[in-house]
Amino acid sequence: MRCPIARSLERVGEWWSILILRDALRGSTRFDQFRKNLNIAPNILTRRLNAFVDAGLLERRQYCEHPPRHEYVLTPAGRDFQPVMIALLTWGNKHFAPGRRRADHRTRHAH
Repeated sequence: MRCPIARSLERVGEWWSILILRDALRGSTRFDQFRKNLNIAPNILTRRLNAFVDAGLLERRQYCEHPPRHEYVLTPAGRDFQPVMIALLTWGNKHFAPGRRRADHRTRHAH
């Protein structure tokens, strides 16, 4: 795709993808950490982690030989997602904070 937004969303535009990157930015590196924190099905987590490795957002590093175990470390491209995450956090807090009614936003700008 020619649009950079579309290309970006192709890699991170899914619910689980953004939450996995959020946890990676918070320091999670191991499969079990992601799984426990997100309560995500192992098959979905495996697919997303592999997709991030293929996209160059995470790097897979072996930390145990027997049994083979890997950790997933953010690459520079993955760390560069942090301002996007902060923007989503700011936008979500402003417009979708718990207890805020949808009508609040529509009526505030009615004039």
